[in-house]
Amino acid sequence: MRRRKTGKTAKRKKETDTVKEKVARMLEIPEEIVSDRPKITTVGRKEVFIENYRGIIEFTNEIVRINSNYGIITITGKNMKIREITNEDIIITGDIDNIDYVV
Repeated sequence: MRRRKTGKTAKRKKETDTVKEKVARMLEIPEEIVSDRPKITTVGRKEVFIENYRGIIEFTNEIVRINSNYGIITITGKNMKIREITNEDIIITGDIDNIDYVV
C-alpha cells in the first residue's frame, strides 16, 4: 500500500524561499524578473539572446558554451559570433543548429 505524500514538502519549500522571492511575491513582481535563472530567447535559427548568464566557457565559430547558475548552455552551429555582450546578457548570431541545456 502506497502512502500519499502530505503537504509537508510544499510547506518546507515555502520556508526556504529567499527574502527576495518573498518580497517579489508580496509586490506581485513576476518571478522571472527577480530570478537568477537564465532566460533563453531565440529568433529563428539566426540569433540567441541569453539573460542571467555567469560567463563564457568556450567560444569558437561552431560552438559556444555558457555558464549559468543552473547549468551549462551549449549552442552549436556555424559562423557564430557574439553580437553583443553585457554583464547580464549576451546575443549570439550565426547559423544555429542546436541549443543544449545541461544541469
